[in-house]
Amino acid sequence: MKIGLDQKMKRTVMLFLLGIVFACQNDKNTPLPAKPGETPGSITTPVTPGPTASSCDTVSISFDKSIWPIVQNNCISCHNTTLASGNVDLSTYDKIIPYVKNGKLYGSMMHLPGYSPMPSASSSLTSCELIMVKKWIIGSYPTGTILVDLKPSNPVNPIVTITTPVTPPTTNVVCNPDTVYFKQKILTLIVSNCAMSGCHDAISQREGVILTDYNHIIKEVNTKNPSSSSLYTSLLRTGEERMPPPPMAAFSKDNIAMVLTWIKQGAKNNSCEASGTACITTNMSYAKDITPILQASCTGCHSGTKPQGSIDLTTHANVSKYALNGKLYGSVAHLAGYIAMPSASVSISSCDISKIKSWIDSGSKNN
Repeated sequence: MKIGLDQKMKRTVMLFLLGIVFACQNDKNTPLPAKPGETPGSITTPVTPGPTASSCDTVSISFDKSIWPIVQNNCISCHNTTLASGNVDLSTYDKIIPYVKNGKLYGSMMHLPGYSPMPSASSSLTSCELIMVKKWIIGSYPTGTILVDLKPSNPVNPIVTITTPVTPPTTNVVCNPDTVYFKQKILTLIVSNCAMSGCHDAISQREGVILTDYNHIIKEVNTKNPSSSSLYTSLLRTGEERMPPPPMAAFSKDNIAMVLTWIKQGAKNNSCEASGTACITTNMSYAKDITPILQASCTGCHSGTKPQGSIDLTTHANVSKYALNGKLYGSVAHLAGYIAMPSASVSISSCDISKIKSWIDSGSKNN
């Protein structure tokens, strides 16, 4: 009788356990209980936790594993399809890439001068996250789970363009003083005053107009009737219709005349770099030599009530400050570690760079 009870109990336990296994197997596709704030059965996209000190991997970097969690945790709440703060949407890989190429993602995350600090002026990413973002960009920002090549054959660095100083030629190159050369005069003037974010850069394309290079600028020119060219007439307008619009400073009369002269000369994509004795760099005057360079290539962004990066280059006191800390020369010469000016793809002439260096070396006087 006792043996019978034991067998019956064993049989009961086995049936109970088999019942649990069967129930689990049939329940494997059942949605998990809803979390607070969720609708039962709804599908949510989980936010991947950001790296901690113990999980900081700055070697095996990929977009999915390394960069996307950083963007989700620090950027998406403001920069998404519904709420695109500053007209910036970072909700997908394809939408992020333009801001990688123009340097804004890196510049903002690193809190570099001239960029809007992100996530905010008072908070920044961790050192681990900053290293991952930098290495991902240097490795040509691959998508998916492709690992970054930390030594690419053609690295992408949208912040600084590293150039090797060119030894001045032994022969003199004399430029025609009556010719307006596009590369040295028009391009730098237009890019520094018109092709910034929110206006006519490749991303903003205000009113469908891009003014970043010759092929785009020439579309706003009419060589048969130069004075009717939209590039020229927009400079003559007043109020909000003027280019550049207030509070940015208007073009000087000399620069407006220079644009019209260039169009009358055929709006050619021409260039001339004066060198040797044709490029005078001695006894530089702030008023006569440096100010015209700054007005043509810098003060379009760095002037007014809200200068870009809070950098105002309209007074000698301010210019001298950036001359002394190395930022003025570092930026115009496109040196490593500085933000390239007027842009990463456009630079002032080598003669003008030499003039600025000579003026700085002689004490950046207010002369």
